[in-house]
Amino acid sequence: MVRTIRKLSVALAAALLVGLPTTPAGADHHATAATVGTPAPSTAEAGNPIVEGWYADPDVAIYGNRFWIYPTTSRSYSEQTFMDAFSSTDMVHWTKHPKVLDIADVSWAEYALWAPAPVFRDGKYYLYFAANDIQNNSEFGGIGVAVADRPEGPYKDAIGGPLISQFHNGAQPIDQDVFIDDDGQAYMYYGGWGHANVVKLNPDMTSLGSFSDGSTYKEITPENYTEGSFMFKRGGKYYMMWSEGGWTGPDYSVSYAMSDSPTGPFKKIDRVLAQDPAVARGSGHNSVVNVPGTDIWYMVYHRRPLSETDGNHRALAYDRIHFNEDGTIRPVTMKVNDNFGDGNAVGWRTYGDADWATKHGAYTAASSSGGLALQDTNFSDLIYEADVTLKHGRSESGLAFRVTQPGTGTGGFQGYYADLGPDGLVLGKSTGDERTPLAKAPLKGAVGKSHRVKVEAIGSSLKVYVDDMAKPKISTTDSSFASGANGVHATRLSSKAGAAGPSKPLARFDNISIRSNVFSFEAADAPNRFIRHAWSRGRVDPDVTPYADMQWKVVPGLADPSAVSLESVNFPGTFLRQRDGEVWIDARTDDAGFRSDATWRRVPGLSDRSLASFESYSSPGHYLRHRDALLYVESVSAADRPDATFRAW
Repeated sequence: MVRTIRKLSVALAAALLVGLPTTPAGADHHATAATVGTPAPSTAEAGNPIVEGWYADPDVAIYGNRFWIYPTTSRSYSEQTFMDAFSSTDMVHWTKHPKVLDIADVSWAEYALWAPAPVFRDGKYYLYFAANDIQNNSEFGGIGVAVADRPEGPYKDAIGGPLISQFHNGAQPIDQDVFIDDDGQAYMYYGGWGHANVVKLNPDMTSLGSFSDGSTYKEITPENYTEGSFMFKRGGKYYMMWSEGGWTGPDYSVSYAMSDSPTGPFKKIDRVLAQDPAVARGSGHNSVVNVPGTDIWYMVYHRRPLSETDGNHRALAYDRIHFNEDGTIRPVTMKVNDNFGDGNAVGWRTYGDADWATKHGAYTAASSSGGLALQDTNFSDLIYEADVTLKHGRSESGLAFRVTQPGTGTGGFQGYYADLGPDGLVLGKSTGDERTPLAKAPLKGAVGKSHRVKVEAIGSSLKVYVDDMAKPKISTTDSSFASGANGVHATRLSSKAGAAGPSKPLARFDNISIRSNVFSFEAADAPNRFIRHAWSRGRVDPDVTPYADMQWKVVPGLADPSAVSLESVNFPGTFLRQRDGEVWIDARTDDAGFRSDATWRRVPGLSDRSLASFESYSSPGHYLRHRDALLYVESVSAADRPDATFRAW
């Protein structure tokens, strides 16, 4: 395992980015991540959770041409008697390797096998683990080490007993992580019960070394530490991560510190991953992996689906890590995407009699009447996009949002729907099997052609876009449903001759993305510089602290609900507005002038149509742009178009 990947040549890095199999001359391919290539998505684009089953405490290694994830089997203590592993060449398609470690091969372990930590050295694969969940020094157990000749094992106990079997500095011997520094020195970070230690590992990787002062155990406990230590290195800095809060509670989260030394001191900088009441709870106990030859990093962690009440029902996920210019980490967002590229629909729940399947990289529904498939989410304000293909003219299918009470009738639910049908586009609400249209719009080629459908539901404002993301096809208001799950549904309209048969698809769905209406906007021509406010003035700056200064709620335009306004997240009720060509945040007033100045028409990016630009509602033809770190509203020349183009995060 190489967490700090050795420096690669420019040619090798380029090969990695396009996925070419390469290995440096003379390099031990087991110790080098030289053949791994992957794109740079913002999350698991094929969907979180990434694998089927309940797992927790994942650690990541790169061996040869594969990513490897080693998790805890998330069951009751008595059933935590083995560990599985998962491997992938692309972080999309995962192969399960069952029982890479089993207590049958560890004579002293009885149960509670926790938090595997993989590492490779000198031709051997090591897997460190905790066992028996000891509560005091009179009980037998602690941190052990197993060894194998292959990444998939089988791993066998290496020393016949625990490597660490006692509490030192108050740290329970659990949740170990192993890190090998650039000079070859290996360290183990571990600890529970609110205390963390670091120890040195000798070159044999099965015995402990000592520090220069003769000590073996060095306490490094940062603020609010609970468990789950993890160490990685980037740009010469050492990053320690840990979990805080209770593992079954709403406060379980991940924080981090930075240091110039692998042994600290580690002073907490910020929390970087926390539960999201719209996506998942209990997010924590993470690891981090760097795509070799790049500055692309991912956090791999576990989380609990919203509807699960069993503490052990935890699932594996990963999301992208982004760093500021000073090396600090922006908060990690749990994203909800699924392009079905992994050939499965892990995490989706189905209702009704539809036959749901993943085929050719998409999600399809065939049915004799109707069906619903939902993500376990609970969004109120949301932006929901998907590719929808209506496969038959006697069906009506599309996106379902703010859904509660699924499973009513054959495919009914309480909530809203945005459907393609033979007569075009319809936005409506469902109360069981009864559908009530709220608004309709014609749509050329509604049947048989893939359409990009986007729903923006902000409070009572409901907008539906089709293909053209700049202007809504439907815009209306309704306050029947405030929040709920999100998914897709398909309905057969008729049983007449010629209608879709039970085995034929009614609809096809792909490239699903669901998120809240909170965004950060990065300048297209100035990476890592974001629209923010400072002392009420609108700016474009790097390394924004606090992070909320660069977060904005995108809400219906104060002067025109078909446009948008940008409300400050950390100062609710204040909006980004123009004043005589300058940009400020000011508290909302009821006068028409303020509403007009705080409203923007979101248009395709002036320098890149896949991005966004913001035209002033009160000054048509003038755009939000940055100049000398400040924001202005000005007419924009061709040369200045990049200054007026922004990437939404």
